[in-house]
Formats: sequence, structure tokens, C-alpha cells
Amino acid sequence: MIDRVNLVVRAEELEARLQRLKGKERDVALRELGYYYLQQYLRSRNVEYVEKSLSFYKQVEKKDCVVLNNIGLCEMYLGKCQESMDVFNNARKVCKNEDEYMLDFNYALSLLSCGKEEEAYMIMKSLIKNNKSPSFIRLFGKTCISLARKDVNYVEEAVPLLESLEQPVEELVLSYIILAKAKGNEFTEKALKLARENGDERLIAEALLVKGDEKSLNEALSLFRRVNDMNGQARALYALSLMEQDKLPDALNLVEKLPDDIEKMEILFDLYKRTKMIPLLKESLRIAEKVQNWLFLARGYRELSEREDALNNLKKSVEFYEKYINTTREGKV
Repeated sequence: MIDRVNLVVRAEELEARLQRLKGKERDVALRELGYYYLQQYLRSRNVEYVEKSLSFYKQVEKKDCVVLNNIGLCEMYLGKCQESMDVFNNARKVCKNEDEYMLDFNYALSLLSCGKEEEAYMIMKSLIKNNKSPSFIRLFGKTCISLARKDVNYVEEAVPLLESLEQPVEELVLSYIILAKAKGNEFTEKALKLARENGDERLIAEALLVKGDEKSLNEALSLFRRVNDMNGQARALYALSLMEQDKLPDALNLVEKLPDDIEKMEILFDLYKRTKMIPLLKESLRIAEKVQNWLFLARGYRELSEREDALNNLKKSVEFYEKYINTTREGKV
């Protein structure tokens, strides 16, 4: 506590003196203030701190690799994807030797946060050939988990590395959950066992959700409610509604509140198949267009053509199927 108080006092003193400082002495103060406020942000996630950190770092005249790296991180934490990636790219010109590992790691982190998983994967795959530190393995695992919606083989590639770590980590539990969905019971029990060892209630709930029996689903729902996870509650209620029809209205109410992603799209389409309510099909198509799932759109509009406006909906189905074929050939799907 004393050290933290001293740091606050030191930062206040530096800010008060900053206008009087020049040259190298001013750069040293700016770097210290930038670092101080970046650490404050990491502790509190208060955006004001990262904005202050970025402001101080940008004023440094002689920006070395550490300063550029931290500017890139600040831009990333502020959600400025392109700015973050530009800073990391420029920093490669001044970073040497060990600095390159730190820079490439944070660049991959920035790419992942900006939705460029394939590029992040290529960087991390290269890095872990020479550096198998836990932080590198975990980021590689996170990247592979993000890519699993395209190909579960990415997760299978990450699992041996994640299993090599001394402590079970969240990325390994999530990998087992993904494999359990794809391959069944062997990984379901591994996921649940490891989640309970990890002690994270959200992870335990996710593993129970994959297990899928009524008792497990009710336990998952209870845990999701305890951690106030609306997305998890919706998915658990939806799964339970397949066994208990009286839960369907509650499931529908929560599903409507989910973010527009592939999971919501698939739930809505499945609900449409169960209820034959056309608005559910149209809402799933709206989300599919938003997330650019061309194959789903092709199949969905074909389904809609059987219910209404056959000619126009069949035309849309063909257009989206052609788009799917073209993007597949270009390697974008």
C-alpha cells in the first residue's frame, strides 16, 4: 500500500514539473508517466488511464521499441485497430533481437483483437517454434480457439502445447469444450474435470452445457445465473426447452437479447425449424448477412422460398451460393 501511495505521489510530482523539463529529462518523465498510467489502466480498466498513458507516450521525442510497443498497446486497448497495427509495423524498424519477440507477441494480440485471426495465427505459429513460454502458448491457444469456427483442427493443434503447461489454463478447458462439441464424450469429461479443477464457474457451466443431459443443463443454468451471464442463460434455457416445452418462451425472450453472432443465428434457425415461425428465419438471415455467412444465407433463402416469394428468394439463394463458392476459392472462408 505504501509503495502504491508513493507511486501516486511521484506521478503527481512529475506532472506538476513536466512543463519545466526539457530534452532527455522530459522524455524520461514522459516515459515514467506513460508507464504509470498504463499500469493503472491494467489494474482498473478505466479508459481515462489508458488515454492519459497514450498522451504521455506520444509526447516522447525519441521513441524506442518499448515506447512504440506501449503506444501500440494503448491504441489496441482503446479499440483503434488500424492505428495499433500501424504502430507495431513501424516499430519493427527500430526493434532488435529480444525486442522482436515482445513486439511480435503484442502485434499478434492486436491482430486477434481486431478480428484478423489468420494473421495472428501465422505470427504465433512462428513465435512458438523458438519461444514456448506460457504466455506465448496461451495466446496461440486463444488464436486457435478463435479459428475453431472455421476448422476444429486449429484447436487440435493447440491442445498438446496447452497440455504441456504446469497449470490447467482457461484456453485448455475451452479447447476441450470445442472438441467435445465436435467429437463427443471423451472430451466432454475432460472439459468438465478440468473446469472443476480450474474453479471458474462460467467454464464449469460451459462444460455442463456441452454434456447436455437435463441435470447438467439445469446446473449450467444455475451457474450462468450466478455469474450473470445472459448469453449462457439463453443457451442453457434453449437446450432445456428441447426437453421441457414450457421453457421455450423464456428461452426466446433471452435469445432476443443475445449479441448478433453465429451462435444466435443458429439458435434462431433451429427455433424456426421447431416452430415454423417465419420471423425467426428472417432474423437468422439478417444476422447471417451481418456476419457474412454466405452458405447459411444460400440455404436460408432457399428455405424461405418455400414459404413466400419463391422467385426472388431463390434468386437470392443462388447469389449467395455463388458468393460462397467465390470466397472459398479465394481462401476467405
